[in-house]
Amino acid sequence: MKKGLKITGIVLVVILAIMITIPFLFSGKIETIVKREANKMLDAEFDFASLNISLFKNFPKASITLKDFYVRGIDEFEKDTLASAKELTATVNIMSLFGDSGFDIDQIILNKGQVKAHILSNGKVNWDILKDSDTKEEITEEVAEETVEKEEGDADGFKLKLRKLAINDLNLVFDDREGDQFASISNFNLILSGDLSSQKTLLKINAETPTLTYKSGNMILPAISLKTNIDLDADLVNKVFTLQKNELQINAIKTSIDGWVGLLENEGMELDLKLNTSEIGFKEILSLIPAIYTTDFKQIKTDGTATLTAYAKGKMVGENLPAFDITLDIKDASFRYPSLPAGVDQITVHANVSNPGGSADRTDIKLSPFTFRMANNPFKIDATVSTPLSDPNFNIKMGGKLDLGKIKEVYPLEDTQLNGNIQANLAIAGQMSFIEKEQYEKIQSSGTIEISNMSIESEDSPNIKIDKSLLTFSPQFLKLSETTIFLGDNDITLDSQLNNYIGFALKGSTIRGTLNVNSNHLNLNEFMGGDAVAETENDSTSFGVIEIPKNIDFNMSANFKEVLFNKMKFNNVKGGIQIKEGKANMSNLALNTMGGEVIMNGFYSTEKIEHPTINASFALNQLSFAETYKDLDMIKSLAPLFSSLKGNFSGSMKLVTELNESMDPVYPTLFANGNLKTQDISLSEVDIVQKLAKALKQEEFVNRPIKDLDLDFEIKEGMLETKPFEFNMGDYKLSVGGKTGLDQSIEYNGSLVLPQSVAVKGLDTFSFIIGGTFNSPSFKVDTKSMLKEGGKVLENKAKEYIGKELGLDSTASMNKDSLEKELKSKAKEKLKNLFDR
Repeated sequence: MKKGLKITGIVLVVILAIMITIPFLFSGKIETIVKREANKMLDAEFDFASLNISLFKNFPKASITLKDFYVRGIDEFEKDTLASAKELTATVNIMSLFGDSGFDIDQIILNKGQVKAHILSNGKVNWDILKDSDTKEEITEEVAEETVEKEEGDADGFKLKLRKLAINDLNLVFDDREGDQFASISNFNLILSGDLSSQKTLLKINAETPTLTYKSGNMILPAISLKTNIDLDADLVNKVFTLQKNELQINAIKTSIDGWVGLLENEGMELDLKLNTSEIGFKEILSLIPAIYTTDFKQIKTDGTATLTAYAKGKMVGENLPAFDITLDIKDASFRYPSLPAGVDQITVHANVSNPGGSADRTDIKLSPFTFRMANNPFKIDATVSTPLSDPNFNIKMGGKLDLGKIKEVYPLEDTQLNGNIQANLAIAGQMSFIEKEQYEKIQSSGTIEISNMSIESEDSPNIKIDKSLLTFSPQFLKLSETTIFLGDNDITLDSQLNNYIGFALKGSTIRGTLNVNSNHLNLNEFMGGDAVAETENDSTSFGVIEIPKNIDFNMSANFKEVLFNKMKFNNVKGGIQIKEGKANMSNLALNTMGGEVIMNGFYSTEKIEHPTINASFALNQLSFAETYKDLDMIKSLAPLFSSLKGNFSGSMKLVTELNESMDPVYPTLFANGNLKTQDISLSEVDIVQKLAKALKQEEFVNRPIKDLDLDFEIKEGMLETKPFEFNMGDYKLSVGGKTGLDQSIEYNGSLVLPQSVAVKGLDTFSFIIGGTFNSPSFKVDTKSMLKEGGKVLENKAKEYIGKELGLDSTASMNKDSLEKELKSKAKEKLKNLFDR
């Protein structure tokens, strides 16, 4: 007995040891194999942080867990992660791994996942990741061989006995650029249970998401929350699924669905479904309005009845749809927040979406009528749309008055004050093909929108005020009568007539027209992305790119008294601007800035938004050196000398460059050239000039203005090159030219013509080099260049004369090479004495 217990104990210990050691012995190897084989099969990058095997966690079943796994695209989808999850666990019956009747997977659990399905505009999809190579054939052959073997040994073939699928906190995105559709499901949870190996089984489905969104073209459906609890009778042989006990909740609307769905032999499905409800509360219908559903929804008091009916019956194959009908009727309903003095009443809605079956183009949409009264002000909308795919045929009417000041009496506004009146009376009817062909005379469009005494005050945005505005609609154009809009401290006055406004609003086609724009004060910093206020004096403001829409074609006449942009201030901005195809073409646009006047001709383009460009010429008149340095970062980088100059300059400049996301030049792409002229400039604060004047003992001349300075310049490859220019410093005549880099390194060459009082006979001109950086310049004499220029002087008798002047008595007995060597030495010494005096 004791011996038997002992043996049993030993066996248990051995089994326990095996169960403990097997995961450690084989998990690393399995992990390597899984990664290698998966990446062989996939045109994608597959990886995970770890693979764990446990024989204890769900004993007698084995648990296999992948942590932090992902499948990431390549090529066009390099930045797309098709699928990822924090953890994926499968619980498997150990014995099924050694049999031939199929894997018995008890459950699969996915935690914190992301799935993104992406279709490019060219139709390529990111989920087609199985390699199109011999790999597929090898896999197919292996699977076929295994299937034959299993069919020979088991009449039922291979089986997958999944009993439970659990998904916790999954985010799904469907991004269809080709079809211009986008859908997302956030924080999706699902529990699906049932025996998928049985021919017939009862599937229990429990799913929910707090946010489901959908967008198609310009149509955006309100976000909804969705919950469902379904018992589904699944006939897996005939592929027919019948709804048993179920509950569906959309926001606050609770309902159920009767019917079935069957998968057809080749493709598509056949269905017969009916929404199992008729009369529901009006309050539940209100829950479909996002703004109301999220604001004290439980406290709302409602009255009135609503009926919602829906069915779908027939086959869905390819682009053909089953017959369906969705109808919502609301009669004499109202709602009111108990804490507010008024409500919205006389609400009547008849909305219907139907299709007799077949093409989606047979769908009819009707909203007739939709009426309500808010604080005794009635409003009505009627709309119908047919043939929505081939050629949308629309008829829309709206009319009534909205008293914005009354909104706070019916709806709780937080930190927002509204006032003013909007009186609308609009009608538009026609077909989309009329718009595409610009046959506006076939469009029935008329009416007005009148705004008076409107103001909007909010803590999160500038206050808006419009004293009076009138929009007049006709089939051909939309006219905006002179309207002044105040945005905080900014004002802008518009007077315009716009053509193709219908095509622009409904199809996004190009809108054309004339636009007169005036303003007394416009601070663009308040409307740009990024930090509008620099933290310190040396910080530069960060902006986003100003994008010019490609579907706008405006001829603008601009008149702005004051415009602020970044650190710059512009006054009296006047001129013509044509906006077309993503470009703003400026014609004789005059403005006062940096102490003078600038006239601009050229364009700013965002045709390629990732590389905005500017190509323009500028006429400059009496600009201040100091203000130009203060306002332009480009000048700080390439011409720091401006900070030390006193006076004004005029001239011209041609500039071509790309701009970065902060609207600053991309220096490797920048090219500019031009000319600057000054009539009266002071160099008294320029460190280099002060040192040169001191060396020449001409300090008094530094404070004297320099007259009629004329210089040409060029900027390319991040360097500012100044062509040689001349000016006088007392009795000395200087010529200077050279380059400045972005790092403020300087490399200038110059020549100095000495006055007769200090000149050496035959050597009245010498060269110098300025190097180092602008803040730490170095100054040295270029004796090599000087002697080269004076080479002729070193010939024959002149050599003897110069030698004597330099204190060299034996020149006659020297050969040419030793003579020149001695002359260089004496010249250096002489010049050194000159600058040391």
